[in-house]
Amino acid sequence: MPTTPIHVDASRCRECQACTLACSLYHEGACGPAVARLRVSKEMGPYTFDIHICRHCDDPPCLAVCPTDAMSLDARGVVLIEEEACTACGACARACPYGAIFQAPGDRYLKCDLCAGREEGPLCAEICPVGALTFVPVEEEV
Repeated sequence: MPTTPIHVDASRCRECQACTLACSLYHEGACGPAVARLRVSKEMGPYTFDIHICRHCDDPPCLAVCPTDAMSLDARGVVLIEEEACTACGACARACPYGAIFQAPGDRYLKCDLCAGREEGPLCAEICPVGALTFVPVEEEV
């Protein structure tokens, strides 16, 4: 079972895309869902939403399949992608059970890094107006 400090309640999501826009702005300096480290998808039949974001697995399958060691764990236990070492083979994306590693323009692969370097934690959780995403630091989880 993954231990994720970003809790997802997709039933609250309204697909406003504030999370993806904030994420892309923080990481890329421009708003664009194609370069966000999470995705929101909609299923029209039941009109429900799904939020695809890294669950920061205890034993990440994406890390195990990377042939170039472009993926590593940081001190927080978060898997990071070193873009310079990544060959864009897509093995990590195929191995992710949550569909949370995304191919972006320019043959780059992106995933949530919990807004590494941001003292307040992940911006997506802070900015979500309906509480579909909430941040709970690992040390506070029960």
